[in-house]
Amino acid sequence: MSRVAVWFCLLLSFIIISSPIAQAQDDSDGDGYNDDDDAYPNNSEAWSDSDGDGFSDQPGLNISDDCPNTHGMSYRHMKGCFDTDGDGIPDTLDDDIDGDGITNDLELASSTALKKYDIFNPDDTPPDHDWDTIPDVLDDDDDNDGWSDEIELERRSDTLDEDITPFTMYGGNTGWFYVSGEGFVSDYHSHGTEISLSWLLSALTSELIIPIALVPIYGGIWVHRSRNFRRLDEGLETVSSLPNLREIEDEVEQLMRRRRLHTHHGVILRNTIERREDELDQGWFNNYRRGDSEE
Repeated sequence: MSRVAVWFCLLLSFIIISSPIAQAQDDSDGDGYNDDDDAYPNNSEAWSDSDGDGFSDQPGLNISDDCPNTHGMSYRHMKGCFDTDGDGIPDTLDDDIDGDGITNDLELASSTALKKYDIFNPDDTPPDHDWDTIPDVLDDDDDNDGWSDEIELERRSDTLDEDITPFTMYGGNTGWFYVSGEGFVSDYHSHGTEISLSWLLSALTSELIIPIALVPIYGGIWVHRSRNFRRLDEGLETVSSLPNLREIEDEVEQLMRRRRLHTHHGVILRNTIERREDELDQGWFNNYRRGDSEE
């Protein structure tokens, strides 16, 4: 080959290599990195992605990786960080990391010394019978029927069945709440006044049975004491001799000792006895003086 041909080939090669078309094919965005080595060949401000998660190592861009050394898929608030549940929120900012519907705090609060719930595992969650995102161990109303578990347990209702409440456990509706401004309602109202078969039966089988059962007994005792007082009081008003007065006085004392008279009734009767005693003494004295004067 002649020298002319050789120089012509070299010149042609130089022209091709240095031409804009050739450069555009090797570095499309002109950022100094060949397209084959450029993770973002069409973005002159980004060219590398060390962890391969689709977010660039170069900062200050709308595709910049906030965790450049971690392969992550978060894209809300922070980009390219761990996102266990794939909701776009990085685990460091996610209040429900595993996306099981129960917050990290509630899962940890439900844990015990024997069972620790994994906030990174959606299959390891505390029981939540009514699916209200509050674990049963922390939920005051496991079946979400409006009645607290404490009341249902006390009334022996089913805490896990929404259709069984203290008002329906005996069949049909057996109770109401009276709510000011609303009248009688069948839904639970903590500020209402309850009128129900459930409440009555619960009261009769609880500690209230003693005071409730004693009401008629105390009523009977009160009536008996009142009758004794009226009988003795009437007798004192009609007594005509000191011996009869002494009999009444002895009876009052015995009834007081046996608690057959109210205390205040005993005081009244004793005052009446003293008054009648003075009256009878004065009457005897007047009669005695009258008898002496006639002699």
